[in-house]
Amino acid sequence: MPELPEVETTVRKLRKLILGKRILPARQQGRDFGGRKILKIERRGKAILIWLSGGKILGFHQRMTGKLLIVPRGFKDRHIRRRFELSSGKDLIFHDVRKFGVVWYGPAKNVLGDNYFKSLGLDALLVSSAEFKRLFGTKRVKIKPLLLNQKNLAGVGNIMADEILWHAKIHPERNITTLRYIEVKKLYKSTKFILNKSIKMGGSTMRDWLHPGGEKGGYFEKRFIYGREGQKCFRCGAKILRKKIASRSSYFCPKCQISLVN
Repeated sequence: MPELPEVETTVRKLRKLILGKRILPARQQGRDFGGRKILKIERRGKAILIWLSGGKILGFHQRMTGKLLIVPRGFKDRHIRRRFELSSGKDLIFHDVRKFGVVWYGPAKNVLGDNYFKSLGLDALLVSSAEFKRLFGTKRVKIKPLLLNQKNLAGVGNIMADEILWHAKIHPERNITTLRYIEVKKLYKSTKFILNKSIKMGGSTMRDWLHPGGEKGGYFEKRFIYGREGQKCFRCGAKILRKKIASRSSYFCPKCQISLVN
């Protein structure tokens, strides 16, 4: 699933490609997009919001296999779920092999009133140090599920969570009540570092996701730990382990990611 870096990369690329363009008249499932100008493009959590003239929003959540692409007019592919003809002569398409993606359209108030947006927590890329520290209260919960819960920290997914925890030297099963102040501070810095590093490298292309122009992301080839079970830790040389945590495959170093009995 595209995570914060992939969604942020998509948004930044789309701004360069379609901001200021108009969607040509066409009706899709009874909805008229015709003539509306693209005014603003932003990210909320893992969702992409395209603000249109007339107070409307066209939104996308890519989920497992979705991606937004700018293609030549009339480009054909059996996995295209939505097509928007643009005044530039190109088409904006939503390509989704497994059909899990979500598309929103309507007045801004209605779209932003969806439960997905109403339940989002602090944005992982924008959260301040003080806000981040307040996430670590007295509740007994493991650190990885806390990072994955979009109601706590919006945008972090399985890849980024493992990469962040490795960089911070924290075991994914650590209870948050066992984290010292210095560890929380390090975790905050690692969160910002890993997210920004991935964005700078264009996100991760594992299978389906691509940039709007069709380019691949470069972070996955340079990742620290995710998906590297049995290989050597880049930091200490120990063998990387994989374990199901909160129903997700988690990769960690048993030697340099500190684990405490709690």
